[in-house]
Formats: sequence, C-alpha cells, structure tokens
Amino acid sequence: MPAFPSALKPVVNQGYDFSASDNVIQQPVQGGKPLYILDYATGPVVFNVSIVGDRLEKQVFNSFYYGLIASGSSSFTMDLDSGNGLEEHNCQIIPNTVRNDGSGDPTWIISFQIIAETTPIQSNSGNIAELYEVYGDGITDIFDALADFTLVHLPSVFT
Repeated sequence: MPAFPSALKPVVNQGYDFSASDNVIQQPVQGGKPLYILDYATGPVVFNVSIVGDRLEKQVFNSFYYGLIASGSSSFTMDLDSGNGLEEHNCQIIPNTVRNDGSGDPTWIISFQIIAETTPIQSNSGNIAELYEVYGDGITDIFDALADFTLVHLPSVFT
C-alpha cells in the first residue's frame, strides 16, 4: 500500500477537521423522545484536509493522486491526527473532492476529503473516559508509566 508523500504536510490550524461516522440509528417513538440504536460500534471517519504548497508540491500531489492511487480508487497510508497526535491511518481520497486553487500563484492550496478506517481514539475512547473519571489529570502519569514499563522494562525480562 503506498504512503502519502511525507513532504506534503496538511495545514492543521485551519481547514483540518474530521467527523465521526453515522453509526447510530434513530427510531421515532410516538408521543416520546426517539430511541437511538448503535448500528455498528465503529466506522470510517471523514477528514477534511488542506495542503499549501508551491507548483512542485502540486505536481507531487497530482502524481500521487492520479498515478499511484489511480484518482482515489486505491487505498494508502497517511499520518492523521484524530485526537491522539499523529498516527498512521489506512485512507482513501473521496473522488470528486480534490480542489486545486492556484489563485495565489505560485502558492497552491490543495484541499480534499479523506475517508479513514476506524481511528484509534474510537476504539478505546470509552476506557479512557472511565479512567479519567477516577484519576483525572493524573491519567497521563499512568499512561507514561505504562509505556515505560512495556517499552523499557518488559522487553528486558525476555532478553
């Protein structure tokens, strides 16, 4: 699976956002509030991405989009921030969402929408919320200690 060109950096302070999948079904109830049913636990997430670059970076993007991923018909990996910092996601660019704005020539703004597989924060968000209720801001110390144990101390036991 190809990777998104690392030299092309999305703008993360403006025009970068994501929305969760529509995985809840609403069932109307006569004379009362509707019932909500979880259709599936997690689903794809749509990211709105913008890249500001020069003519060369526009050519790199176009080569990647039209060549390597065949106008969005193939998947690729890309580092995206879905709440845990940058993490690799399996993605596809949604066809017909790519916009090349060259009005600021030689600066180009390339914007598009990506659909990414379930994000890591979706798969463990309930557990973090429960831990936060108990430990509050101290939860980061627990995560740091757990990472230290699993990455530093635990491997030395097996070597």
